[in-house]
Amino acid sequence: MLASDSIFEERYRIDRIIGKGGMGKVYLAYDITDHSRWAIKEQVITSKNRKLLMREAEIMSKLHHPALPILRLQKVIGDKLYLVMEYIDGQTLESVMKKEAPIEEVRVIDWFTQVCEILVYLHGMETPIVYRDLKPSNIMLEESGRVRLIDFGIAQEYTGEATKAEVAALTRGYAAPEQYSRKYLLDVRTDIYALGVTMHYILTGKNPQDPPHVFEPARKLRPDASAAIEEILLKCLQPNPDDRYRNASLLLQDLKHIQEKDRVIRIESGRIKFMVGAAILAAILIGAIIYALNFNRANQVTDTYYAYLDESGRQTELEPALEKAQEAIDMEKDNPDAYIQYADTYIKFGKPEEAKKYIEEVIVTRFPDIYSDQAFQTLVERLESTEITVE
Repeated sequence: MLASDSIFEERYRIDRIIGKGGMGKVYLAYDITDHSRWAIKEQVITSKNRKLLMREAEIMSKLHHPALPILRLQKVIGDKLYLVMEYIDGQTLESVMKKEAPIEEVRVIDWFTQVCEILVYLHGMETPIVYRDLKPSNIMLEESGRVRLIDFGIAQEYTGEATKAEVAALTRGYAAPEQYSRKYLLDVRTDIYALGVTMHYILTGKNPQDPPHVFEPARKLRPDASAAIEEILLKCLQPNPDDRYRNASLLLQDLKHIQEKDRVIRIESGRIKFMVGAAILAAILIGAIIYALNFNRANQVTDTYYAYLDESGRQTELEPALEKAQEAIDMEKDNPDAYIQYADTYIKFGKPEEAKKYIEEVIVTRFPDIYSDQAFQTLVERLESTEITVE
C-alpha cells in the first residue's frame, strides 16, 4: 500500500485512495515536476491473474485516442503491478444516473454516440481490441460533456479465432450471452451488446442486474422515448450475435442519423395505423373506403420514395447507390432528403470532393434555406470530418 504524502518513483506524490477493487487500489497522485494529477493503479499479481494484468498494460500502451486514458508508466515492484495513468476528472454514468435520472434522450444519444466512436477506434485497430466490460461505472463524463472510457482490465485483442472469457472476469447483467456460452464466438459484437444494455439502462432506468432479467421495449418503460432509439436498442440486444449490428460503424451511423431514422419509422407506423383504421371504417361507410384509397395512393408514393433511399443505402457499389437516390429525386424534386442521400453516398464511398461539389452546385442552389435542416447539418459534419469544407 502506498502511504499518503509518500513519493512514488521519485516523481509522484501520493494524495489519497480514490478507488478499491478485489485485487488492488487506485491512488490520486501529483507529479511533483508540474503538479499535474495522475491515477496510480496498484494491483496484486498472482499466478491466476498475471496474464490478465500484463495484458491490460500491453493494450493500454497501444492506445492513442482522446477519449482513452494515457498510460505513462508501468512498473512491477515485488508482487504488485503499478500503472501510472492519466487522471480523468469527472463522474461515472452510474453516478450521473443516481443524481439526475431520468436522462433526456438527446443526452443519452450524445453520450453513446461518443462511446460508439471509441468502439469504432478499438475495433478498427490493426489487431482489433474487444473491450468486454462496457458498463456505466466504466464510462466517465467530464464537466465539458466529453465521454471517456476507463478500465481495460479484461479487454482482449481479437485475432479472429474463438475467444472465451472467464465467467469470473465479466459483469453479470451487462455481459453478452456468448460470454457465458461456447455456442458463439466472442468478437466485436460482444461490445455492441454491452453498449445496448448500458444505453437501455441509462434511458429507461431499469437496472439490468435487477430481476426480471429481460429487456422490455424502451417505450414501454419510457413512453417519451423515440421509436428509432427503441429499434436501435432492440437490434443491439439480440441474443444471437448474428442478429446484431455487424460492427460499431453501422451502429454509429444509425445513432448519428437517428432523427431521419425516426422519421421513416413514423411514416411507416402512420401508414399501418391508417390502413387498420380504414379497414374498420370501410365496414361502416363506403365513402371512407374511397377516402382511404386516395390517401393510400399518396402514402405509397412516400413509401416508394423512402424505399429508394433505403435501397440506395444498402448498395455496396457507388453507381447503383447513386441511381437509387436519383430515382427518389425524380419522384419528389422538392424533397431535400434524396439530394442529401446522393451527396452522402459520395462520402460513403470515399469521394468527398464530389460530395462537396454536389452540395454547393445542386443542394444549396436548389434549397437556399437548407442550412437549418438537421439532416443537412449532419451531412456537412461528415464531410468536414474528411477535412473538406462546404463554403
